[in-house]
Amino acid sequence: MKKILLACTALLAAVGAYGQGQVAFANTSTTLLSTNVGGNSGTATGAGTYRVGLYVGAVGTPEASLTIVGLATNNALAGRFSGGNPFLLPSPTYPGGTPLDFQVRAWTLTAGTTYEEAVASGLGLRGVSGLGQVTPTASPNPPAALFGTGAGQLSSGIVMTGIVPEPSSIALGLLGLGAIALFRRRK
Repeated sequence: MKKILLACTALLAAVGAYGQGQVAFANTSTTLLSTNVGGNSGTATGAGTYRVGLYVGAVGTPEASLTIVGLATNNALAGRFSGGNPFLLPSPTYPGGTPLDFQVRAWTLTAGTTYEEAVASGLGLRGVSGLGQVTPTASPNPPAALFGTGAGQLSSGIVMTGIVPEPSSIALGLLGLGAIALFRRRK
C-alpha cells in the first residue's frame, strides 16, 4: 500500500511540475537597468544595489492590480539582473500555455523590500517597464522570454528616477522653517 501511495505522489508531483508555467526572468544587453538623476543618466551599477520584481496578472488586469510573483537583484554586470532562467511561476495559478500580462518594476534595495514600500517611503530610485504579454511555457520546453523584440516582449530597459517633491510639499516645508525661525527670534 505504501508503494502505491508513493508512486501516486511521485506521479502527481511530476504532472504538477510539467504543467507549471515558466519564463526567463532576466534582461538582455539591450534592456538594461539605468538611472536618471538630475539629468545625468547611466547604467545601474553596484551588484545587489537594486531589487527587481516581476508582477503578473491575467490578460486585461489593470497595472495597479498586478501581483508580485518573483524578485531579483542586479548582478555584477552593469544594468543586468537575473531572477532565474527558467523562473517557475506559482502553481497552479499560472500554468503553462495561459497568456499573462506582466510588468517589471525596479527600485533601490534600501528603499524597501517591495516596490510599494519604496513608493511609500519616498526614498531612493524606482522605475517600471511598460506592460508586456507572455505565454509561459511548460517544462521541458524552453522558458518564454520576457525581454526581446517579439510580440508582447519588453524591448527597452527600465529607467529609474529619483523622487521629485511637488511644489506644494516644498512650500509647506519652507513655511515650517519660517515658523521655526519666527518662534526662535521671539525668544
